[in-house]
Amino acid sequence: MNVLVLNFQGAEPKTLFSDERLENLHRLMDMGCYGELSSSSEWNVLARQENHTLILMEFFQQADKLCVDITDPVTLREKLSVGDWDYLQFTAASFPADTWSADDYLRLENELGEILQDLDDDTIITILGKNCFVLVSANNPISGEHKGGSSADIAPTLAQLAGYPLPSVTEGNSWVAGMDLNSASGLTTDEQEILRDRLSGLGYI
Repeated sequence: MNVLVLNFQGAEPKTLFSDERLENLHRLMDMGCYGELSSSSEWNVLARQENHTLILMEFFQQADKLCVDITDPVTLREKLSVGDWDYLQFTAASFPADTWSADDYLRLENELGEILQDLDDDTIITILGKNCFVLVSANNPISGEHKGGSSADIAPTLAQLAGYPLPSVTEGNSWVAGMDLNSASGLTTDEQEILRDRLSGLGYI
């Protein structure tokens, strides 16, 4: 499964979840789960040691997956149309960091509409706002509003939904740990062993 993370870090949950004009966002909310996050800690940290922090992108790189980190919406649309990525992380640098106007939310809605045209069912979609999230995945057993989540839970949840073995200790908790993930398409047995060996070499297993 491909993983797409759209980080609109200034978007307030109250507006995201209640503004009826955001039709594409609400369609995603109906398809998956959403909620506010209780912590403002880093969402992309999977595991942490004294001398090294394993972020989600590095984790996928250890699994030999093609990872892309971009801030430009034009480049985002180009990447989505070509499809040459396994993990794509987009941080909307053009949006204000703290205060959003009505135009900013409508711009987000337009971006989502264009993005969804280029995605298939084998993509995990995560939208991040200011201490809030929307998560859509064909194999996600969680639906509707999800309460009690932390920013630190995002990385292990995405890795597990994508079918990857987690480090022995993660920064947060996977929301889907122990659940039936409806035959998640992640790594083969050999690929999982390679990833475990690399995580062991980094000291995470």
